Amino acid sequence: MKAFRGVLSALVLFGVQAWAGDGVRLQDHWKSLGVSATDIELIDKLGLKRSKAEMLITSGVSIREYSHRPWEPMGITEDKWLQQVRHGSNVGQLERIYSRDLDVVEPDRPSLLGAVLLPGVAQLREGRYAAGATLAGLGLAFGGYLGYSLYKGEGSAVQVWMPLLGADMIASGADVWYNHYREQSVTGFSYLVIPTPTGAAALFTARF
Repeated sequence: MKAFRGVLSALVLFGVQAWAGDGVRLQDHWKSLGVSATDIELIDKLGLKRSKAEMLITSGVSIREYSHRPWEPMGITEDKWLQQVRHGSNVGQLERIYSRDLDVVEPDRPSLLGAVLLPGVAQLREGRYAAGATLAGLGLAFGGYLGYSLYKGEGSAVQVWMPLLGADMIASGADVWYNHYREQSVTGFSYLVIPTPTGAAALFTARF
């Protein structure tokens, strides 16, 4: 019976070692490197192989630090993070480097081309409904009259409606440029269409 128990215990121990990860199986090795018991368990929980765990430890990164996936807040991939670690960078240095990069965010600005081709749409998306509705409404009206005049073969298509539609499109693009692309901010932009003896004219004014 004792012999049977001994054989059974040996089989159980062999099975545990066979199925154990590199953490438990090589725990004496990890202890010799100063790895804590918690980190040894994490090696198996994270499924780390010996080579990767050794690389982290010899690079000054604890398994616990690695388990927090520090590359994600930095906005980089794990491979890029590991490459930096291999070249001697520590977690603190990487956080300082990439946190500065993340602070420089490209402003989310509407497209100038889109603002010209679709007058008023950019303004409506920004919540500037008065300007957006005015530019969009005028654009639809001028475009409609232009199409109708072209269909009828009337001279007003080129003399009146095409210039007015072009002025509306330019006004929309100018408004987006003044509000998003100029270095100096502006406080307002106005657009006015007035009749003239030969047709109409558009006036643009910007307030600084």
